[in-house]
Amino acid sequence: MCYDRLTDEGVAEMRLRDLVASELRCSLRNGGMAGVMVLAVLLVQGASALLLLASVVGAVALGAVLHQCVFVAGALVQRGRVRVGGSAEDSPLESA
Repeated sequence: MCYDRLTDEGVAEMRLRDLVASELRCSLRNGGMAGVMVLAVLLVQGASALLLLASVVGAVALGAVLHQCVFVAGALVQRGRVRVGGSAEDSPLESA
């Protein structure tokens, strides 16, 4: 996940649609890494081509969707912090 993007002060003001679009490349990269791992394991196990293809496509899709869900959840937490009265700079994410 792009931690730097969540700690950016503008994350609280951007529309969710724009945030998701800005993370598309990172989410597909993470999904691709999941697909490569699944591919390696299934090749070693000698899985059939159909199972291999379906599993890799599923891993890429699930990895990308999971990345986007975690990112959106983090962005919503940041928005909530700003609305409650703090700023994005007061977030514990900054102090870690």
